[in-house]
Amino acid sequence: MLAREKATKYTSIEYEDVKVTVFGDTAIATGGSKIKGTAASGKPLDEHVRWTDTWLKMPNGKWQCVASHASPVKM
Repeated sequence: MLAREKATKYTSIEYEDVKVTVFGDTAIATGGSKIKGTAASGKPLDEHVRWTDTWLKMPNGKWQCVASHASPVKM
């Protein structure tokens, strides 16, 4: 996955409907993204996804993403 992401060339990413809810030292972020560019395969990339990220506040005070999920949206 990391190699694929490094090889992907993004020309634009538009975030939409981003919401963050904090529960003590845990935060849940949800939103959508419209992504354009060139995929690692060399094919054009034009995606719309909804995503959820879970963040934890670490002992050093920094926030770290500990789980992430994205699902494609039919256009």
